[in-house]
Amino acid sequence: MSDMEQDAKLWLHGETYGFKSVPPTKDHETIIKSVLICAKADGVLAPEERNWIVGRAAALGSNGYELAKTYPADEDVIDVLNQASAVNNAGRRTVIYLAIKTCSADGELHPDEMAKIYQIAEKLGLEKEVVDSLKEICAEEAQVREKRIGLLFPDGAPY
Repeated sequence: MSDMEQDAKLWLHGETYGFKSVPPTKDHETIIKSVLICAKADGVLAPEERNWIVGRAAALGSNGYELAKTYPADEDVIDVLNQASAVNNAGRRTVIYLAIKTCSADGELHPDEMAKIYQIAEKLGLEKEVVDSLKEICAEEAQVREKRIGLLFPDGAPY
């Protein structure tokens, strides 16, 4: 991996999560599968939802990039989570956060998607209140993003 790729990963993890080093990538595929299963819980895996997690995988240089592009999201989410060793205390809230972000990428967080997210949270030992707080943060982030874009480009994004 080049210095630039390493620096990009470190910056993204530091900016997003406050990490001081790049975490191991061994469970990226499990996380990608889990969030895509959630996004498909309403019966449709919207292109915007898939593209959100594909973009994240690309930005991280994740070994799950190709999987994110092609995974049909038709497995049982609990079976998928049972295959992961590192989706533990340190990563379980991140799984829920990423699931909410992915499911919201099409502009709608469908009740069936939220039901699947709550199912994952229960499997991971997270309380409903934690999920609701993460959902609220994601909504606030979306509002701040729109506000920032509007302030930077009042006539619309130039590219």
